[in-house]
Amino acid sequence: MVRSAVLGLLLSLAGTALASTTTHLPLPVKGPQTVTLTNSVGQNLCRFLSSAPLEEFEGTADEISGSFTLNPQHLEATTGQIRVSVSSMRTGIARRDEHLRSPEWLDAERYPHVSFEIRGLKDVRITEQTAERASLTAKAVGVFSLHGVDKPMEVPITLTYVLANAQTRTRAPGDLVMVQSEFTISLRDFNIRGRQGIIGSRVGEVIRVWVTLYGSTGVQSNSPGAKP
Repeated sequence: MVRSAVLGLLLSLAGTALASTTTHLPLPVKGPQTVTLTNSVGQNLCRFLSSAPLEEFEGTADEISGSFTLNPQHLEATTGQIRVSVSSMRTGIARRDEHLRSPEWLDAERYPHVSFEIRGLKDVRITEQTAERASLTAKAVGVFSLHGVDKPMEVPITLTYVLANAQTRTRAPGDLVMVQSEFTISLRDFNIRGRQGIIGSRVGEVIRVWVTLYGSTGVQSNSPGAKP
């Protein structure tokens, strides 16, 4: 109860700060646009790195779904949710993958998804603009959920918005969007303890994560591979 109240207070304070700033997308886009992730634009991928004194390994997850709504007149008001399937995580060794999904680690049966609920953007800065595309950097403010634990987080992102044209329509209808991010997570913050003595020796206490997301404003949420 106390944790929930603190979480709500932090998000409320963040929301107040976000509401006080307004950044426009420098493109002729009218009204809020819902961007649905789809592999038809590009391969949605999460890559992660564990670095510890006795072992270092990389992994990927490619079952990523979700959507977010972007208001071109108020980018700070962006909201949505992105989910990554734990069962899609691969590290190159089947036995290690089984351990990763086991109750001692991510417990995929009880907690099948890692998710990030976007509550808004802050520190938005337009970095590139042409007649057909614009890029920006920002921090996505929201709640990161892993292993049954919800934690307020600010994740740095780079977002590129491309207006629909003859070339983009060969991939997907509507405007196209690409989002990239790099951040770290602490296993301790999400009550992931593993087997005794493993974290800190063979598994890094902090995991580095890279995410690349592709979406379209013209893909329906019930399209194959696009369900949130």
